Amino acid sequence: MESDAGHDDAARTMARLWASPPPRDDRADPDDGAALTLETIVDAATALADEHGTAAVPLRAIGERLGCTAMALYTYVGGKDELLDVMYDRAHAGFTAETPTTVTAWTEQLLGLYVAHPWMLDLAHTRPALGPHQQEVFESLLGTLLPAGIAHRDVAAIASSAFSLTAAAARTIVDARRAAGVTGSDDEQWWAERMDALATAAPDFAVRFPLSTALMDADDRRSPTVPDHHHTPVMERAARENLRRSVELLLAGAARPPRRQ
Repeated sequence: MESDAGHDDAARTMARLWASPPPRDDRADPDDGAALTLETIVDAATALADEHGTAAVPLRAIGERLGCTAMALYTYVGGKDELLDVMYDRAHAGFTAETPTTVTAWTEQLLGLYVAHPWMLDLAHTRPALGPHQQEVFESLLGTLLPAGIAHRDVAAIASSAFSLTAAAARTIVDARRAAGVTGSDDEQWWAERMDALATAAPDFAVRFPLSTALMDADDRRSPTVPDHHHTPVMERAARENLRRSVELLLAGAARPPRRQ
């Protein structure tokens, strides 16, 4: 009877994710073959991904960084897919040791994690790694929602939305930072140039699109609540503010009594 390869891969990955890591020796020389462990491999792969994305983490490149062959890594990890699962879960260990007390604080912490490791946004969230660190992050979110007396069905919807909204905000911030680095112009300069050009190319813009114009000119959009907003790029400021407000609206909606049919 042939074995189920998919099941074997899942079982091996789960075992890898949930195994207790051995104590780390920070004095070990990473170029020393005896110091090669799953932890050092994950650290090296994460550093490469932080710098260049997940495309930069084939086992060959990791081996070169650690001073060993790609074959030497197979003792510790079954392949790139398995390594990405472990990397993704271990990255969640950096969420924070302090338990967030509100959903807003939770999304801000997760946002910081995604911005620090943009490659996490490129992995499929519909098929998560299901590792212990990722589960701890989810558990901490539930710890802020369930005591509020929100129905379990609504908790599931809010939790899913919190992950999606945070990832979307992180993507905006990451893309804005990359664009500024590539073009050499910041968001304020880019928008100022485009708006000036738009006013010339479409002088009747306000007449044709009155709702969009009213939204852009609204006074309540000109009072950002993001800390240190004067030193935060405009698109990053908007992403953080929109995330905060979206979470507030989600929770406000969950707190309202259901409409009578």
